[in-house]
Amino acid sequence: MASFKVGMIGLGGMGQMMLADMRLHKKFSVSVIWDPSEKACAACLAQYPGLRIAKDARDLIDDPTINLVYVASPPNSHRAYFLYAIDANVPMFCEKPFGVDIEESRDLVRRIEDSGLPHIINFNHGNALGSTHIENQLRSGDMGRIVGVNTFIHLTQWPREFQKTATWLGEREQGGFTREMLSHWLYLTRRLLGDGSITYVRATYPEDGISSETHLTAELDFSGVPLFIRAATGGAGPVGTEYTVWGDRKSCRLHSGGRVSSSDGGVWIEEFTDIEDIGARDRQRTLDGVVSQLSGEPINMADASDGFAVQTMIEALLTGGRT
Repeated sequence: MASFKVGMIGLGGMGQMMLADMRLHKKFSVSVIWDPSEKACAACLAQYPGLRIAKDARDLIDDPTINLVYVASPPNSHRAYFLYAIDANVPMFCEKPFGVDIEESRDLVRRIEDSGLPHIINFNHGNALGSTHIENQLRSGDMGRIVGVNTFIHLTQWPREFQKTATWLGEREQGGFTREMLSHWLYLTRRLLGDGSITYVRATYPEDGISSETHLTAELDFSGVPLFIRAATGGAGPVGTEYTVWGDRKSCRLHSGGRVSSSDGGVWIEEFTDIEDIGARDRQRTLDGVVSQLSGEPINMADASDGFAVQTMIEALLTGGRT
């Protein structure tokens, strides 16, 4: 099984978390970093001496010492980095969203597929314990017929505290919780049930014309199975996500942090209670999945076509159902 020397583009909240996680994994070593913010690069170097700060993204991707590029940057930058990686024939591990512009992303998928570039789009549920458990329960028939799916998201603020320096996340051009958070759950629903279509959506925005959405209510149809979405920012209360797949024999619920519960008609029973921090375990499982995928082993991790399919649904939700 291969090991990977990583060049990392983007040193915001996600990049810093991934850097820490990769340092814990025996198959990854980050050696080169770059962010357009010199302050972010300097802070990272102070915490992790010995890293090389690249001159720019192209310099990083062309570095002969790396064999994997990890990207945690705003989605409008992803296309250029993928094209650089295709030129350099270096595998890419890229955060979602895949992109924002539909036609540019459609063309990029074609270019990636034509090149044969090994790549992964990072959705949380690619190899997570809870979502893998639900998928296995569904495929085995233990859940019976799936009759519906619910997703509820509540945030007291957006962007969240660890993301506050990434001001673009709070702007509707590239940011918003629908792209950043709901996309993970749409990826999982599509993985479980196949392609979906929008039957109803209402997104609420501030009047300033710049800020991202504050509320989203939607219903989608996945081959006759409805997905109901309620998502909102603001207001006191618990922060997090609750995702429930309702089966006529057994239902399963995923909570923030990766916790999963099930019910056969009675109270919810938590699974995997022997694992103290499922979220931390899932982040390492994601990296296990990256290693397996890029080593040619059979595992179901998201690729550019998956990223584009989710992007298409997300952008349609944000524009009132129009694609």
